Amino acid sequence: MDLAAAAFVEMDELVEEVLIRFPPHDPARLAGAALVCKRWCRILTGAGFRRRFRQRHRAAPPMLGFLHRPLPVPPYDGVNCGFMRTTSFRPRGADLALGGAREPLDCRHGRVLIGRPPKVCDKSDCCLAVWDPVTGEKLELLEPPLCREWSLLNWNAAVLCASSRDGACDHLDCHRGPFLVLVVGTNILVLFACVYSSEDGAWSKPTYALQPMEDNIVCFHLSEPSVLAGNALCLISANDMDLDGSIIKYDLSTSKIDQIQLPPSTTRHTKSVVLTATENGGLGCAIVEHSRLSLWLWVAGPKEQWVWAQSRVIELEKIIPDDDILISYRLVGFAHGLDVLFTTRFDGLFIINLKSGRMKKLCKGPGIYSIIPYVSFCTPALRVISTGDESSAGASSAHRTPVSDARTESVCAGEGPSAGASSA
Repeated sequence: MDLAAAAFVEMDELVEEVLIRFPPHDPARLAGAALVCKRWCRILTGAGFRRRFRQRHRAAPPMLGFLHRPLPVPPYDGVNCGFMRTTSFRPRGADLALGGAREPLDCRHGRVLIGRPPKVCDKSDCCLAVWDPVTGEKLELLEPPLCREWSLLNWNAAVLCASSRDGACDHLDCHRGPFLVLVVGTNILVLFACVYSSEDGAWSKPTYALQPMEDNIVCFHLSEPSVLAGNALCLISANDMDLDGSIIKYDLSTSKIDQIQLPPSTTRHTKSVVLTATENGGLGCAIVEHSRLSLWLWVAGPKEQWVWAQSRVIELEKIIPDDDILISYRLVGFAHGLDVLFTTRFDGLFIINLKSGRMKKLCKGPGIYSIIPYVSFCTPALRVISTGDESSAGASSAHRTPVSDARTESVCAGEGPSAGASSA
């Protein structure tokens, strides 16, 4: 290698060391840097830079925005759901993905699961799709067999990286890889579950679990999105008639379905509950009763029995913004890895940072029922030209919406023109 070539290599390494320190919560800066010159664009769009960038910031992946669903009761029933940006990130294909009757149901590892929200005794087809807000690709899934073969009372679903079964992935750069979709449903007496594998392009055979007769009916129609605790997906049974409620736990490695009772209640009045998860894979739960926010952990107790242990209590009246009043807060979401809870009341959406113990208002307006945070890295990459016969991982037996054109576009709002870089 001559001296000139060696100088270029050394300069590229210095440029990368600078660019890798850009804040991940403002992807517009990286998109703007990719437009400076061809060499910078080549550095930023390389797989090596993307991996190093995510490894450097792995302790704090950014929340690029959140998806929201309306209240399922009048006068908010029928209000459009959508994607609200909290950074310079601009999702691709949001209008097409969230249009019509389908809404966001779950989000994890860079993917969003969309479908028609389940309602009690609604026998319409279970039409699901997986959407990538970074690339705009949307994969339509085959209808789950349990929805074709059984008369379901109601159901819920979740999406996650395929390697979550064995913990082999660090989820820093897997949003284009294989994924799983879990559907759990009930017909009063029996719980059903089946899993779609993008690698196989098919659903697994259903798994069954009898529901104990002494329990109230499992009901998902008002359920919040799932949480991933270790290698188990957990969903809340949010039956209006059952104030104690329960958690449906599906073990990804054994395909076993279990039920866990929610933490003990201090009131028989309506309470607000969302599931949480710890960084080490533990299951948690947050409950608002009156003016108290109680945080619980599912831990191993005496005689190898698992029990709920209260880890923290926060008095909401002490952390509400100065110009607000304490009235009817309801938990609506949790951002895994960020220790952030979302809560609403009649006049807007608030965020509670569990690390700092502070609350602030995110936006005004009523009608938001459920929040699904989109936590992911966003780094520039040249857009891949997709054709009708091009396939990605897991798209063998389902229809994938192709990218509409071959131009490179930016998914970052703010600085720089829209041509030249996109996000992946």
